[in-house]
Amino acid sequence: MNEINALYLIFGSITLSLSLIYFLLNSFLALNLREPKRIKVSSLSDVTVLIPVYQERADIFENVVSSVSRQGVKFIVVGDGSDEPYRSITTRYGGEFVYLEKRGGKRNALSKGISYVQSKFVLLLDSDTVLPRDGIHNMLTLMTEDVAGVSVNVRNVKMGTTYYMAELIERLKEATMRAVNRSGYAVLLNGKCSMYRTEVVKDFMRSEEFKNPKFMGRRSIIGDDKQLTNYVISRGYKAVVDFNTVALTYPPETIRKLYRQLTRWSRANYYFFFRELYDGTMLKRGPIYVYNFIYTTILPFLILGITVFDTIFLGRKVMDLNPADYEMAIVYGGHFLLHLPSLLAKKIIFALIFGQSTFPFSAHAHVNYFPRIRFTYSVILIHLASDLTAIPFIYALWKLLHDEKLKTLTVGSLALLIQMIVSIYALITVWKQDTWLTR
Repeated sequence: MNEINALYLIFGSITLSLSLIYFLLNSFLALNLREPKRIKVSSLSDVTVLIPVYQERADIFENVVSSVSRQGVKFIVVGDGSDEPYRSITTRYGGEFVYLEKRGGKRNALSKGISYVQSKFVLLLDSDTVLPRDGIHNMLTLMTEDVAGVSVNVRNVKMGTTYYMAELIERLKEATMRAVNRSGYAVLLNGKCSMYRTEVVKDFMRSEEFKNPKFMGRRSIIGDDKQLTNYVISRGYKAVVDFNTVALTYPPETIRKLYRQLTRWSRANYYFFFRELYDGTMLKRGPIYVYNFIYTTILPFLILGITVFDTIFLGRKVMDLNPADYEMAIVYGGHFLLHLPSLLAKKIIFALIFGQSTFPFSAHAHVNYFPRIRFTYSVILIHLASDLTAIPFIYALWKLLHDEKLKTLTVGSLALLIQMIVSIYALITVWKQDTWLTR
């Protein structure tokens, strides 16, 4: 075996190990969720809902406002360069409308709106996200003294061409967020629906750092939700997600819009990855968060590296379609596993009795225990094993999916291909952080 082949097998084995740890760890923790501590809540008078709106469909916006009004809380709508019909709808349901004549973006709308909030808690709600009944009450029960941010589980309204893809992306996020949530330091307080202690975030949301964040010296459009999550945690508070409370949102209307949304998310992911490494806040979130963040950030490039190696350096196809190769790989791989316990036992015995870490046999003797596997078969076995490592995670996703599970897994998997392409494109264009890329 030449050096290039050996390096490939080492690289593939390391990738396989990283994937196995990631999938097993997140699958187990996602399905064994540890419920956070709750407190008793008797009144919702301490909450104000803040909703920025820009060119939202009137019927969707009215559904959102109606869901808020039913819960009996004060709410403020900020029209970001948008007036009617949002003003009339807001007034009809008993809310306060703040009109900004010139559109300044979501951050500016939130920054202006938070100035009108005098209550102890503020709920930031997107204009396309519908609250469940008792949603605000449920979130308040998690606002213990050491918690300053609470978010909810988000599902998509079943509509449009991107529903299954958007829903699978949300469930993938949910699985990893469930795993991290037990530490009390959530991966993300979803910008579509999250509650904060007003005194903790108010000054920050009115600051230039929040209104006009910069990346590489230029104004940047990064996730305001991730920035607020990190800020809350940096102030010494916990941030948690209430997975039992589900808010409904509307998926992107087209694949193009989904692609643009994923691009924005991926660019923000790289920004915060390097930012958290630089300022050390990543380590404060616990080992599971650190492992997941590093793994998901480098995963597209691990996959790309193996694919390039297969097709260029090894002169192989992306996928071996010869059934005989798979059959022989499995036979030799099974032979290898069959002899592995015997070999390990002998290795331990010789180490204990003779103090040797290797066999006192000739190199030829090893062949009797480990038949030489052709390099082609070794590559196939690594690919097959990598696919098998995802089975526990697929099972976890199956349990988390609400309905049409098989269709969501199959049709929605197209989003994974889009996500891989987007991840690579986002990295080489990460400096282009000044475009919103949604509506």
